[in-house]
Amino acid sequence: MLLLFLLTGCPTAREPVIPQSDRFSLQMNCDGAEALLAVLAQRTVTDAEIDRLLAIPGVRAMVDNTTKYVPGDTRGSFRAAVKEFVTTRKSTIGHFGLDESYETSGAIRALIGELKADANLFAEVTGPIVRYMPPLLHVSATVYGVAGGVSDGFVLDDETQGAFYMALNRAEGDVDGVKLNMTHELYHVVQRAARAGVPGLSARVFDSGTAPAPVRLLTVILEEGTATYVAAPMLPKGSFFRRAGPYVKSWRASYEKNAPPETIAANFAEVDRLLSGLRGGSMSWKQASDVVFTGQGPGPYFVGYEMAKAIDHRYGPARIASLLQQHPAAFFRAYIDLYRENPAAVPATFGKATEAYVDSISLP
Repeated sequence: MLLLFLLTGCPTAREPVIPQSDRFSLQMNCDGAEALLAVLAQRTVTDAEIDRLLAIPGVRAMVDNTTKYVPGDTRGSFRAAVKEFVTTRKSTIGHFGLDESYETSGAIRALIGELKADANLFAEVTGPIVRYMPPLLHVSATVYGVAGGVSDGFVLDDETQGAFYMALNRAEGDVDGVKLNMTHELYHVVQRAARAGVPGLSARVFDSGTAPAPVRLLTVILEEGTATYVAAPMLPKGSFFRRAGPYVKSWRASYEKNAPPETIAANFAEVDRLLSGLRGGSMSWKQASDVVFTGQGPGPYFVGYEMAKAIDHRYGPARIASLLQQHPAAFFRAYIDLYRENPAAVPATFGKATEAYVDSISLP
């Protein structure tokens, strides 16, 4: 489907420009990154100035996402960390990446300028996604450029407005790497929108208060695996890759690390272990999620990636799209059924206990 983006860029609150197509409305807002960098450049800071920082969606989300993974790193900790850094030029409080953001402030500002000037940005970012979208009427999203925190990119768990966040301090000034990460995170917005179109699905498979931990793990593998798969075409190839920037190369390294057959088999065994621990009660959700979300290119992401690749090769993009609106066990069952039919069609299989668990889940 042809995507025609009317305008692109990184508008501020004074420039509410939203590129649109028949499938997407996208806005990019870098106010949070710019405001935090301005405060970090100061040598004094008031509580009122920090209050204004935390009132900016991008800054607030960066802090709250940090709290999700490091519960002690609260908004109060952020307040103390900003005061410490501004007055001492040291960062010993929390994991907010204030020192890294300050030290790379020139590269971040240059990156924002590149994003503003790139007329093809949104067409490039959305191009790989369209084939793997369910028949949604429209997807609206705001892309927030932020500085700091513990994630390269993220969507808040309780996000209802179609926003996602990109940590520009981690990009090392590499705009192509940011585009790849944008494709990955935008596909998460598509996944959320798809799931929201099925009444009660989020409560059954995603919400922390209502979804069983083993099912939440299946959902994470579906979401991160398909997003990793859909974003893969953004990796440069051939001679161009030799000229690629450091952020793209770090993404490429994640894919390459998880490509050897023995690593794929180990990753599948890791998912078997996580599911067994969650189902048997020997592992908490926090312990399991730390395995899934820690490090560059975590193995469970690439279990979902291999599953998506095999399903796509056998059934096509429409099957991937349809699975976004089903219980995640349907994703696992499609993969398991595929290798039961043809073992040579997949690079690795799950253990018998995982297969039995997936088979036991009742699907509509």
